Amino acid sequence: MLNKPEHISDVIARSEATKQSHHLEIASPSARNDFVSFLMPSYNNEATVVNSIQSILNQKTDLKFEIIFVDDGSTDNTYYLAEKFLKGYENIKLIQKKNGGEASALNEGLKYCSGKFIAIVEADVEIEDKWLEKGIKEFNDENVVGVGGRLVTPENSSWIAKIAGYEIESKFETKERYANHITSANAIYRVEVFRKIGSFNENLVNAVLDSDLNRRIIEKGYKLIYSKDASALHHFKPTFKGYLKRQYSYARYRVHERLALYPADRFLALNVFICGLSALSLLLIPFTTRLPFTLLLLSILLQFPTTFKLLKMKRDAVLYLYPFIIVIRNIVGVFGYGIGVINKGLNRY
Repeated sequence: MLNKPEHISDVIARSEATKQSHHLEIASPSARNDFVSFLMPSYNNEATVVNSIQSILNQKTDLKFEIIFVDDGSTDNTYYLAEKFLKGYENIKLIQKKNGGEASALNEGLKYCSGKFIAIVEADVEIEDKWLEKGIKEFNDENVVGVGGRLVTPENSSWIAKIAGYEIESKFETKERYANHITSANAIYRVEVFRKIGSFNENLVNAVLDSDLNRRIIEKGYKLIYSKDASALHHFKPTFKGYLKRQYSYARYRVHERLALYPADRFLALNVFICGLSALSLLLIPFTTRLPFTLLLLSILLQFPTTFKLLKMKRDAVLYLYPFIIVIRNIVGVFGYGIGVINKGLNRY
């Protein structure tokens, strides 16, 4: 597995060496009805984009495919690296647009897709070499219109990325085969589903855009499948600030989506509510310390069952921080959800 490069020059040098040993032979889209369009939205992913693209090129499959890369107004070297790495390959479409969020990047890319299937792989995700084969085989049932894979946390992730990733991995452990939700980090959809139910909701920007699409799919009577055998590495936000910003955005837009994503989320609302109360109770400290202390302690204790579960699963010392990080995360989430409720009341996002 390739590690995160320290410098842009390292990425360029490695990509040039790697390209010499790969040749991508892709048939015309009209030649076969199982032609696949890989769609990769990207924003400021210079540290991971080359590995993500390489994981697509490494697919062990007889299926023919193209790659549509959409840069959503990155301010770093993401587009430059993708363009340099993919230079010389056939059936590659590189698109640059103004920043508008992942939903708008996906919708822009859909305009250029020629395949019967749309395989979405985000630019911080590395799919395993049999990912496409394992996903495509699930479409034998004509009523199945979407298949999503399992996310795995890279070993070289930062401490906060590990906490975020381990939590997601634990949620996948209880996920059923016929699912209400598959993540757009690594998913395959039949192209016709976008014609029947519409594209991604751009008002949702970067959050819950996939659950909104999945809900509309389920409401139309179609099926989604979670394939635990189709795995992918997901490089979560590497900084604490980035993690909290992502959680705020998710909570803010979650108010517009009523679909339960994972079985474990059934108790999330109560957990977040109590954490929010503990934060508000701090205003009472000039009058009493008992209630704020009790609520804060309760908020921390609520995280212990998941903490023990994760420690048993991963045995990583970083997880001893989990209860405290999740309390902070939930407080940020309460604030974001509150903003979302206000905006929804004003008929805006």
